[in-house]
Amino acid sequence: MKIKQGRPNYLLLFVMKLTGFIPTLIFFKPKIYYQNRKAQGRHIKGAAILMSNHTAFMDFILYMLIFVERIPRFLMAEVLFTKNKLFTWLLFGVGGIYLNRDKVGGGFVTHSLKTLERGGVVGVFPQGRLPVPGQKFPFKPGITMIAMKTDAPIIPIYTDGNYGINKRAHVMIGEPIYLREQFDCTNPTKEDVKKMTQYLESVMDSMQEEVERQKAKK
Repeated sequence: MKIKQGRPNYLLLFVMKLTGFIPTLIFFKPKIYYQNRKAQGRHIKGAAILMSNHTAFMDFILYMLIFVERIPRFLMAEVLFTKNKLFTWLLFGVGGIYLNRDKVGGGFVTHSLKTLERGGVVGVFPQGRLPVPGQKFPFKPGITMIAMKTDAPIIPIYTDGNYGINKRAHVMIGEPIYLREQFDCTNPTKEDVKKMTQYLESVMDSMQEEVERQKAKK
């Protein structure tokens, strides 16, 4: 089934944020840590790429709560768009960007860059799938492909996925990463892309370790 990229429904998003803020705050009860709050807090200025580990479908709802001033447009896998037409409309309505993981390349990069050029925020789960206990999935290069073509920073975020009424989510917001400044992105080879992607994965790993250290202090 061919899927055409949709657009956000800002009325839907406004109603969701207005009516859902308190319930989601109660559900997540996020405890937020910062690598450097002066460098990056909860306020995102201009275009940015949010990079996060993926624990559950609700991750993107959490980030809508944390970055309440902005509307992050997350890359969403093709499987989600095959449920039914109403769910597909809802995914596009909340800002989802269709990503076909079985297709090499694809319009998700172009669509992401257009969003960033307009000063928007694009969200990426580089592992490309939900976790499986006992397995670690490497980052896919999609986020690197996007970051190489824009001056927008990557803002890394880690969540422990501890969601629920009697639970509390622990989240860390990292310092912005300017990939084009740290690496030569003029004519990157496949090996260059691999190294950059592995670097981003190492950043997420270190943030996970720091969150666990912070939780252990209690």
